[in-house]
Amino acid sequence: MQNNGLRQTVVKTILALLRTLIEPGVLTVSEYAVIAKNLTHLAKHGELAPAVPHKLITPQEVAELLSISYSQFRQLEKEGAFDGHFKRRVIGTKTIRYYLPDIVSFMATQEHKEVN
Repeated sequence: MQNNGLRQTVVKTILALLRTLIEPGVLTVSEYAVIAKNLTHLAKHGELAPAVPHKLITPQEVAELLSISYSQFRQLEKEGAFDGHFKRRVIGTKTIRYYLPDIVSFMATQEHKEVN
């Protein structure tokens, strides 16, 4: 049993009940997805999933989020430190952007490693 008192079986039961509300239009699929994400995160971590906007950010913004300088970020990326965690997206011919939820997910895994 989880420390927070919310078991996975409870989450699965609630989601199964809520799924029946999609077809009659009481609940939309996107609303169901938000509820499912939060309940699952709550059962695993004892808190609701953080709200992260789905947007692309600049390399400078990534460096700022990671609390490192832009040059350190570029060097770490060149060394492959972020491979498998998040990847760059090329927009047009040379504009580089990163998907914010990927960066936040990477940061959460790093915080989890530091705690354990």
